[in-house]
Amino acid sequence: MKAPLIWLKDFTDINVDVKTLADAMTISGSKVETIITSGEDISDVYTGKITDIKDHPDSDHLHIVTVDMGRDDLGHDLQIVCGAPNVYVGMICPVAVVGAKLPGGSIKKGKLRGVDSYGMCCSIDELGVPAEGHEGADEYGLWNMPKDTPLGVDIKEILGLGDSTIDFEITPNRPDCFSIEGLGREAAVTMGTEFRPVNPVIRQEGSLVTEDVVRIDIEEPDLCYRYCGRLVEDVKIGPSPAWMADKLSQAGMRPINNIVDITNYVCLEMGQPMHAFDLNYLVGKHIIVRTAKDGEVIKTLDGNEHVLNSSNLVIADEQKACAIAGVMGGENSEVLPESTTILFESAMFNPVSVRKTALNNGLRTEASARYEKNLDPENTLRALNRACELVEMLGCGKVSKGVVDNYPTKRVMNHIPFRPEKINAFLGIKAETSFMKNILTKLECTFATEDGVEFVIPPTFRPDLEAEADIAEEVARFYGYNKIEPSLLSGKETTLGGRTYSQNIVEKICNTLVSNGYFEAITYSFEAPSELDNLRLPEDSVLRRQVKISNPLGDDSSVMRTSMIPSMLRIAARNSSRGVQSAKVFESAFVYLPDEDVNQLPEERRMLSGFNYTNFVAATNAKLFYDTRDVIQELFRILGIRSFAFEPCTDDPSFHPGCTASVMVNGKKCGVIGIIHPDVASAFEAPEKTCVFDIEVAPLIAASRLERTYKSIPRFPAIPRDLSLLVAKSVSVNQVIKTAKAAGGKYLEDCEFFNVYEDEKLGNDVKAVAISLTFRSPDKTLADSDIADDISRILAKLEEKCGAKLR
Repeated sequence: MKAPLIWLKDFTDINVDVKTLADAMTISGSKVETIITSGEDISDVYTGKITDIKDHPDSDHLHIVTVDMGRDDLGHDLQIVCGAPNVYVGMICPVAVVGAKLPGGSIKKGKLRGVDSYGMCCSIDELGVPAEGHEGADEYGLWNMPKDTPLGVDIKEILGLGDSTIDFEITPNRPDCFSIEGLGREAAVTMGTEFRPVNPVIRQEGSLVTEDVVRIDIEEPDLCYRYCGRLVEDVKIGPSPAWMADKLSQAGMRPINNIVDITNYVCLEMGQPMHAFDLNYLVGKHIIVRTAKDGEVIKTLDGNEHVLNSSNLVIADEQKACAIAGVMGGENSEVLPESTTILFESAMFNPVSVRKTALNNGLRTEASARYEKNLDPENTLRALNRACELVEMLGCGKVSKGVVDNYPTKRVMNHIPFRPEKINAFLGIKAETSFMKNILTKLECTFATEDGVEFVIPPTFRPDLEAEADIAEEVARFYGYNKIEPSLLSGKETTLGGRTYSQNIVEKICNTLVSNGYFEAITYSFEAPSELDNLRLPEDSVLRRQVKISNPLGDDSSVMRTSMIPSMLRIAARNSSRGVQSAKVFESAFVYLPDEDVNQLPEERRMLSGFNYTNFVAATNAKLFYDTRDVIQELFRILGIRSFAFEPCTDDPSFHPGCTASVMVNGKKCGVIGIIHPDVASAFEAPEKTCVFDIEVAPLIAASRLERTYKSIPRFPAIPRDLSLLVAKSVSVNQVIKTAKAAGGKYLEDCEFFNVYEDEKLGNDVKAVAISLTFRSPDKTLADSDIADDISRILAKLEEKCGAKLR
């Protein structure tokens, strides 16, 4: 909202510089975006008089003019080469001398076709100023200024430039500040000066009586709270005076003609949009505020046709829609140069209705932007009277007697308890009750006592004041936020922050994976339902029960995810397509599983998901799987999880049946790890050699043990023994390891596998599994004879349980 300083001064005395005012307004809650000073790009331009004109000897359209600048320091016979068609002896025009600055650049001494030129005679366009309101400025060519214009005067004085305009950032909850008057009220309270509101006085010299000529009916009182109208007779449409045109221009609005400018002026000054109808085009002289008929067409003032529907509110006469209520008027009743009697209207519409209508018709106007903020219905008639007062001031018409004011829906303001002690406690200040009342009174709040309780009643232009906290905020704004001393909340003490045990486990999980070469990702929690089709999930899978988003950005983000695997595979596909030959990525985040009871919130389950892929030809699925599995094993050891295993999994449709394992913790499945199914890889355009893990985090937290018990370094050496065993392909490595550990005896310290080998020479259903046994005694150095029986027992058990034979 741009507020010219000169306009603000109409409402209060401002005795400080604009920077001081802007700082004070910002502190009191009216944030200042910037300060604009008009005419900053103009300097050394003065009024001068053409005293002689000669034709240029080398041009058929240039002239050599002599200019009297009226001042000795500027010269009385300045020579300038000029090409303007309207130049004549005796003309007074703006002259930019050598060194002058204009919006289009600076002026230097130069030669035009061999003739010296010591400046430039200017049109008003070259000054960057609208022609409206300035006599002689609308001619083609130089600005032909009035004959009584003094010479040698800075053009900025003539144009009223040099004034400052403050650009405020107004929040949507303050409709009163979308007006110069509202900002003037804020400035008055901020600076402690008197506020002078608009109090229009109209003479009503017209011959007609508005109530006898015009009828206004409101068929939708829930959508139109108030509608007022006054007639103006003997309308004379012409340019606005300079003072009005200058104010409008400084506020960012282009002057058009006196009638249009009056409505725009009132809109800016009082925040109330207005419209004017040519009375002769209103059938039956009857205004009907109604909803549109489905398919009803109106051509608006911008020349565009709009097809309306029954949710759109319109201003109509007895035959047609004449305006889209709160948005834009129609061409069929606009004020034209030949119009003689007009109807000024001022109304208050439902803000939601206006916004929906504007969006529905692709229109965003100054009026709709204001109506959307919930304007003050009590301001409607006052703004109408102000417009009529300006009509009389400008002499562009006679205001008829009387007014039509249809006001079916009045605004009722909350009665808010006024408890100064609670306000002080809430803000942490010690303000006097008299100070609070003084501030609230200046903001036009009133006080009432009911049953011994004092209440604050906000003015109708402050719908944002709804509760005690809002009243406290008003006090704080003018008490000064910068004066409130920092303090702890009553009864509260400082506490040392820290992570919970679960947060520490998640942090350790992430750090461990990063230390193993993985990159952490953050993905969206919503996805397309088709992602589960790409995972080859059956129709009855529980993962297909997804939480649907009521207002999605699109189909590709319409449900909350129940699996993180699609997010991981999309990352893998994106990196592979951009030439990344191998990558390791993980994420610890949530999936959302709906409850059987639709009234309950979905379960947010934290998962750990990631992938390890390679595009190198030499890499095998087995190596990729075991590399990934080793990282998960190391993670479990760091978390202190003692009981975990990886068991074959062949029934997961998303994974390769021969390269997949269920992740078991404390005997229960908590996840899966494996090579993705080739069809899944193809659906996501991910590399076929991609190993994915998807593990629930809660069981890891429950099974973790971060406490560590010190164990001394063994004093005696270990004896390693490697065994190469032939087993059926159906026997898992995990089964071999568990059997060996169970039969190992007291000296067996560890058992690990280090190779699996398959070859036709071994047999179609046979594989070789190599395991490493580590034996150690805490009391002595072991000899081969000490472990011979243990090895024999292990081999016997392996043959019994697994059908294993020593290779």
